[in-house]
Amino acid sequence: MSRKTLMKWLPIILSPIILPFIVLNVMTVYDKPAETEASYAPYQIPNGGFESGNLDGWRAYRLWKDESGMAAFDSSLVHDGTYFSNYLYNRDGNYQLGITSGSVTWDQSSERMGYLRSTDFVLGGSGWMSFKLGGGKYPEFAYVSIRKTSDNTEIARFGNRFFNDTGRASTVYGSGISNAEAFLFPYYFDLSTVTTLGTNLYILLCDTAAYDWSILSADSFVTYYSEANEPIPSADELALNIIPTIYGIDTAANTIVNGYFSSDYSGWTISNTGWGRSTDGPSMRSDSQLGDGGMGILRSSAFVATDKKYLRFSWGGGLKYDKQIFISIKETISNIEVLRFVRRDDLSGKENNNFDNHMLDLSSLDSGKKYYLEFADSRTGGWGVSYAKEIRLVLESEWNSVTSGDRGVSISGVPTSFDLNYTQESVSFAQYFLEQTAPICTAMTGDFSSVWGTMATEYDTLSNEAKDYFTASVTTESTVVAARERYLFIVGKYTSLDKFVVNSSDVVYQGASDIIGYDVGETSRIILIIVVGVMVLSTGAFFLISRRRKETA
Repeated sequence: MSRKTLMKWLPIILSPIILPFIVLNVMTVYDKPAETEASYAPYQIPNGGFESGNLDGWRAYRLWKDESGMAAFDSSLVHDGTYFSNYLYNRDGNYQLGITSGSVTWDQSSERMGYLRSTDFVLGGSGWMSFKLGGGKYPEFAYVSIRKTSDNTEIARFGNRFFNDTGRASTVYGSGISNAEAFLFPYYFDLSTVTTLGTNLYILLCDTAAYDWSILSADSFVTYYSEANEPIPSADELALNIIPTIYGIDTAANTIVNGYFSSDYSGWTISNTGWGRSTDGPSMRSDSQLGDGGMGILRSSAFVATDKKYLRFSWGGGLKYDKQIFISIKETISNIEVLRFVRRDDLSGKENNNFDNHMLDLSSLDSGKKYYLEFADSRTGGWGVSYAKEIRLVLESEWNSVTSGDRGVSISGVPTSFDLNYTQESVSFAQYFLEQTAPICTAMTGDFSSVWGTMATEYDTLSNEAKDYFTASVTTESTVVAARERYLFIVGKYTSLDKFVVNSSDVVYQGASDIIGYDVGETSRIILIIVVGVMVLSTGAFFLISRRRKETA
């Protein structure tokens, strides 16, 4: 084919690729962030809409006894299907994170517990984020958490406040929706109201209990909106920050405040759908308001674990349902669960009103940190009740004086940190590289001097495993592939630039590309447009364009 014929037909043949790139030319160039707390963090998390068709860029954690097959967020749950009897998810694009799949049944999925962590992102632009969320009937147990990368501080928590609201779903979708249990409702929140621009953050999807719709569907996590295109959501589209209030952090001592509930339950917070005080004992009971259908959390004031490092209390109810009725020990500020306990071994079949002595070993807690208790009841069926009284911290001598049969069972494998793994490091840097080079590729100036040295420095901070993953030929994550191909094009086109992508042995990444070495001209200019368009789109960067919400019917 002659050059003239190629130039005549190539734009027409490849117009579906070129056109989206033309749209990207109108995208606002990223603002430079304030001081950041970590390297290579992008503004928009990669694969925020799960458009890779899997969990690329996300990391799943198991919660229950670290058992294999108990991860709540399985990669197969990312798909383009529906749920139950062909009910619609209301996803954006081609995929969403669903609640079941061909390999994960409803019973399996609803039993599982765990967390799903995004890569880091820098809060920039207007500070707004958006997402779609379904499931999570009880936000005490299934929610989206936003945390600081530096110390895991939880700055915001969001639940699905429209669970199974078919009226709201029909308005959102524009036509009748008959089931909205896993329907994806759109939510927006201004994170600049809870932290400063330039802060490094991450998203954590949390499924902390089993059954009773403690399960999430999700889609379209957008973590960057420019100042010019700040969203103006309606009141029904605003996400509500439900981060828990912890009493007594400034006055925390080595004691449980009002653990006997002598006259009231001051010093504790309760769920509005369950817990209340009973004068019989007195005690706190999760069936105080709605009977067995009541549920929720009874949360203590803050305490420290210094001299008294053991917890003693009386416990009753349907304790056999240990994936739904349990006790959590959580850190203040981060709200990370560091310990989880269930009923004594000899009470594995317990379903009665009797109170039994329980003792919990908290000696592993850091004496320099502050913690709080949560008595959790996530069960709404028969014997979905939890009763607690006489809650106090005791000395080791008292722990030793009581028979070992009174020991509550500690659940192993509770994840207590949420660090990036090497694959997420690689994907995160790839997204950062694409973001930094996008405006220059769009302008086609070829002047990378303002970003190249910084990107080289930040690439060098990757772990050896992440470098090997980034350069490995078998790596197929779309964001990494797109970044590598753009890198190859740039260093091939502008040969004076340093080649900073190396593996752990400092071997320079060569890759393979048949477009490196073209002279600047009309043909190579079109190829550059095609390459940049394909690569930006493959990372999900179209989410960074200010999206128009669906008009109501």
